[in-house]
Amino acid sequence: MSKVFNKIKNLKLKEKIQLIMALLLTLAIIVSIPVYAWFNHQRQIAELQRIKTPDLLYISAAYAEDVKYFQIPSIDVADENNTKHRQVFPFAVAGEYVPEFTLQLAHTTNIPFTYKIYEAEYYDTESAARTAINTKNQSIAEEADKLSYEYDAVKYDVKAKWTMLDEYTLSQRTLNAGDTLYLVKGNQVSGSYLNSTTSGNRLIASNKYHPETYKDGDSTYGQVQTYAEPLYWQSRKISSVPNPSGWGGNPFFKTFVIEISWDPSEVQNDKETDMIYISAYRE
Repeated sequence: MSKVFNKIKNLKLKEKIQLIMALLLTLAIIVSIPVYAWFNHQRQIAELQRIKTPDLLYISAAYAEDVKYFQIPSIDVADENNTKHRQVFPFAVAGEYVPEFTLQLAHTTNIPFTYKIYEAEYYDTESAARTAINTKNQSIAEEADKLSYEYDAVKYDVKAKWTMLDEYTLSQRTLNAGDTLYLVKGNQVSGSYLNSTTSGNRLIASNKYHPETYKDGDSTYGQVQTYAEPLYWQSRKISSVPNPSGWGGNPFFKTFVIEISWDPSEVQNDKETDMIYISAYRE
């Protein structure tokens, strides 16, 4: 070891500076190896997280078929046989890697309809659906609130499978196009309007989301008719499946019914039209 120090001592000044710089560079390289490895590891983790990020969530028809099969036709509010003055229409939210989601409903208010969304329960036969309704009614005190098969159930024919979901094995049992289900109105989905106000006794939209709804700068921006301003309703943290714990990334669909009701003294068949929008997004 002394011979090494003697050789270093006898080096010229220029040679000593070169040796010190070489030693410092070597030390810097040794220190940087674990730091580079740590950064590389963190980058790989971030990439895996992005790859696994869920991006499958759709509004669909009632049994996860193409959304084109979800339709709300014209409503005959003067139908004398509709003594409850309401109708229900089924749809679903389908997705993957989504344990819970937010559901939104927006609609204009030309017609003073009342909109409510319920979870749907489905049965194989009409008799099973009627039995379920009778059982529910035993726990409902008010006669006006009791369910009826005519107004709170839907006989639903399954449509062609949606090609968007062909590669996924859904949690619900497989049904084919043409099979029949009987959907019954279940628990109401709790939610609230985000921009509601009243005009007289009528629920209408405030201008809270007017800039987001209508493009600022357009000639019609400040000339929107009162009932063309849409109401926005929202329900958050809806569970995709009954028990999300351990669900992982399994595909799912959850069926709902939207109920449209009216007061016959306020609504007539006058060819008015309202726009309805339904959307869902990940929590």
